[in-house]
Amino acid sequence: GERVIPPGSGQTIYAGHAINMDTKPKEGGTTVLDKLLSTWRARRVLIVGGKDALTPWMNAILSELGARPVCVTPGCGAEALCRVMNDGRVSAVIIPAAHTLHEGGLEMQLSALSTLLCEVREAGVPLTILCSDASVYRASEQVWYAREEDPLGGRTREGLIQSILQLYADGMSRGLLGDAVTTLIVRHMPCLFSDSPFTRQYARWCRELLAGEPLHVEHPGMQGIFMHPLDVACGALMLGARFLSGEDMQENVFNLSTGPDNLCANRSAALRLVNQHGGTRPLVESEPPLPPRSPLLDGSRARYTCGFRCRISAGAALSQLLEWTRAAQNGEEAQVLVHQTRAYLERMR
Repeated sequence: GERVIPPGSGQTIYAGHAINMDTKPKEGGTTVLDKLLSTWRARRVLIVGGKDALTPWMNAILSELGARPVCVTPGCGAEALCRVMNDGRVSAVIIPAAHTLHEGGLEMQLSALSTLLCEVREAGVPLTILCSDASVYRASEQVWYAREEDPLGGRTREGLIQSILQLYADGMSRGLLGDAVTTLIVRHMPCLFSDSPFTRQYARWCRELLAGEPLHVEHPGMQGIFMHPLDVACGALMLGARFLSGEDMQENVFNLSTGPDNLCANRSAALRLVNQHGGTRPLVESEPPLPPRSPLLDGSRARYTCGFRCRISAGAALSQLLEWTRAAQNGEEAQVLVHQTRAYLERMR
């Protein structure tokens, strides 16, 4: 069984094992970084992504690990996918943002996912990783944490669509729709740099601060979630490394949860950003409408399986978003992306 001890206890119980949430994860004397390097180095990885928040960071971290990532845009078609997969052996296909596979409704998105997974099966690619920040759980906001086995369906139209796509991918992974296409489904909260209604204001804060304008803070008393895309990309690759190393994976659906250092009231986060980087006060606060919020994710399964934890705190993540925003205004975001990725991996040594 699986249950979560209330926050503040410092431990999670998973499958009867107590895990110290503050311990730096190691595997048999080797660090997590050693595991990532030994697994992903020299592997050819196909990234199916476009302008979503996660794709550039996934590409950057794979490159720094010595892999050979190849990017194609969603909706490129079966012929283009087949050509890329046949140009050289592909060890894994990664979909950083499932909702970007097609801009249409359920039927078009399902068709795009089916086409991709069928091409993966034909090419004999051993692993597909599908990432999603969609709110797919039906749990209400009063629930502390949503677990992987909790009912799906979401509380919005988009949540329902992504639930169906994930169920389809899971069915193919279990061989219910022909030969199995092994797929890891990685769920995470919306991260910084994304266009989620819960996080897009953070990028606006950075633009306002750089322009010398007061920060417009929506829902100042609401708990904000500040998850850097590097943490999401690293967690997905850690899980993929377990499979590619030949280890027995009992599950194929994982939540990547935030830690207490990633949670902060929006007003407090904005004030911290202003105090650290010389912005203008006072803040301009408002309470615009929001879609239903999803509960936090219970990430004990991923932590028990691969030792995942977020390594970038809320304050550090906001500062890095500001650094990237400043660089983007000068056309230098690519250099900052590489710099932040290298610094992130260096801290894992």
